Amino acid sequence: MSDDTIVLHFVRHGETPYNAERRIQGQMHDVPLSDRGREQAREIADELARIAKPELIISSDLLRAMQTAEIIAERLALPVTPEPALRERHFGIAQGQLYADVAELVQEWWKRHDYRIDGGETNREMYARVAAYLGRLRAGPPARELVLVAHGGTVNMALACLAGIPLDEMEWERLENCAIRTVTVTVAAI
Repeated sequence: MSDDTIVLHFVRHGETPYNAERRIQGQMHDVPLSDRGREQAREIADELARIAKPELIISSDLLRAMQTAEIIAERLALPVTPEPALRERHFGIAQGQLYADVAELVQEWWKRHDYRIDGGETNREMYARVAAYLGRLRAGPPARELVLVAHGGTVNMALACLAGIPLDEMEWERLENCAIRTVTVTVAAI
């Protein structure tokens, strides 16, 4: 790692009961990890201890991400900084609903980047939020190697932003709970 780069380990949060039920979480604050989610977080913490030397953990401030980050932090003896910019997208009235019950709404959301589910956030708004945060992070990194605990949608957006892929050209990758994606990026504004 050179002085003009930082290493970012993006980790999707562990499983929650909502994940197991195929229920939309979005920006719901109070969805905790399941027993399986806590086990996944312990496993990824062990993996990070083997492959990385992070100095700080930055996490979405939503409960499921913070609980994942705290498990990783305990294993790595690192502090956790909460960051609202790493939250999952807001799904508006679809939050808390089973995917099967709101499939049409969600399918429109995936297809059209300016489509807003009532009360929610568009893909374009989320992309701008994540890109702005990553620009600030790259302009003034708090450490040379970081773990960022977030959500599947957020990680997808972050990876596209960092790769310079415009929203209209990005492809969604299904990330399993506690999936990790590591990138090395230059220290500069996006």
